Amino acid sequence: MLPPFYQTILRKHLSESQYLTLEILLLLIQAHHTVRLSTLASVFPQPIKKESRERNLQRFLILPKLNIKLLWFPLIKYWIRQIETGKHLNHQQRRRLKRLRRKKKGFWVVAIDRTQWKGRNIFMACLIWGNHALPLYYEDIGHDGSSNLAIQKRLLRQALRLFKQYPVLVLGDREFHSPKLGQWLDKHGIKFCLRQKKNLHFKTTEATTYEVLSQHGFKPGKSKFYRDILCNKTEGIGYFNLAVYWKRKYRNKGPKDPWYILTNLSDLKLTLTLYRSRWGIEQMFKDTKTSGYHIEDTKVNEMRFFALLLLVIIAYTFTTIYGQELQAECVSAYAGRVIIQTDKTSRTSDFRFGLYGYAWMFSMELWSDFVLPLLALKHHTLIKLQQ
Repeated sequence: MLPPFYQTILRKHLSESQYLTLEILLLLIQAHHTVRLSTLASVFPQPIKKESRERNLQRFLILPKLNIKLLWFPLIKYWIRQIETGKHLNHQQRRRLKRLRRKKKGFWVVAIDRTQWKGRNIFMACLIWGNHALPLYYEDIGHDGSSNLAIQKRLLRQALRLFKQYPVLVLGDREFHSPKLGQWLDKHGIKFCLRQKKNLHFKTTEATTYEVLSQHGFKPGKSKFYRDILCNKTEGIGYFNLAVYWKRKYRNKGPKDPWYILTNLSDLKLTLTLYRSRWGIEQMFKDTKTSGYHIEDTKVNEMRFFALLLLVIIAYTFTTIYGQELQAECVSAYAGRVIIQTDKTSRTSDFRFGLYGYAWMFSMELWSDFVLPLLALKHHTLIKLQQ
């Protein structure tokens, strides 16, 4: 069953039959780890022919109400408001939220990136949430290749409206290297960390001419922080800061290129710490593809694809949050492999904890008629199991 605040918001915009269909689909996506329409129709619990169930789902997926702004934005605003104000939360819930550390260094961190889903060039803005990212807003670019500055601004406007006056920081990889994007964000009071290409022309306050990053001869294991620089030889965009970091090699292995990060933050360590969290959006793309819901296996038209994508976003989000709550309550060992002393990172992600934690609890309820007699036969562990 969906969390109470999901139910409240979704019931507000959907009829009862539409809401129940949506809830069943979300639970089936969770249980079967797929969004293929034929598979969902095969297991949809309705006593009609399989072809009729498939047509029923096809009609459902073209509902205009399955819209990201109508159903998804209210949920995001609810979470942000809960974390910022603690409204309607008891003391234990506030402590748990504080322990989960949704914000990074006092910022709501938004990462932007582009990915291919079933031949569709999707540009997405995501909220960094722990080691993962929760989708905020997405658009189909409509053409192959990179996005331009106008598309980037349009998507960011939609995503940044969700945060109102709260402090926000935007992360972008080398596709979003344009200093003009940084200038636009800085003008609107938004902090940013945008990775640059090595051919960036910049000038420090002490220099008289523009220099190229690739000519500075940076080496692995070195870092540097340039303050108050101007970018773009012909336009002189700035003043910004530039962080350079090249991770040292270990056993002759390491990154081929350094990080060149254009930012309006004032500290090298803070810039690197926040930029590292951008990996959460890559993890989210992996979870929605091969490691989770296999969204690329679906074969539907454009409108139904984006309706299914909305369902995937809703399912992925409450699964990730559920996995984080399992770990906060110290019961994650029942759902997956936990950190042992020699591990630097968790062996199982928050999403996988939530996905298999839900599957484990569902199996316990479904097969309880077999599980209870089995437990009764294990006399030596019966007391521990009852706890």
